[in-house]
Amino acid sequence: MNIQTIAVTVCAPRADVFNFLADIENLPRWAGGYCERIALVRGRWWALTAEGDQVVELEADGRDGVIDLRAGPHPARLNLMPMRVVGLSERRTLVTLTVIEAADQTAAACARRYRILREAARGLLARFGGGELHGPAAGLFAVVGGRN
Repeated sequence: MNIQTIAVTVCAPRADVFNFLADIENLPRWAGGYCERIALVRGRWWALTAEGDQVVELEADGRDGVIDLRAGPHPARLNLMPMRVVGLSERRTLVTLTVIEAADQTAAACARRYRILREAARGLLARFGGGELHGPAAGLFAVVGGRN
């Protein structure tokens, strides 16, 4: 199983960043390369993503700065992408987003999701007027046991 974390620091207070990310309707505003649009259909959020139409759910805990974003082709097959929002100072916030390879996903598909979401994290830099994207640009995932 491949797991990669994207980290970005933005020039904004933690509360502003958390509140923006905790609103599922903002997903296309910062992660447009991953989620083109989102709509509420029969009580569930559906998104047009880089991986096709997917159900999306978001659970947020403002006290701890934890946001669990789940997305998948069916409500019973959602993949977790946990985020953490940490205040580093009054005007500087760290956001991490972890990409986890799903059981039915190839390593290559997971690496593609990582690259798309890493680029999407740049949307946070634009949204909050600056900051820095951290970590390796390639986001290469190891191919385990010949699986790709």
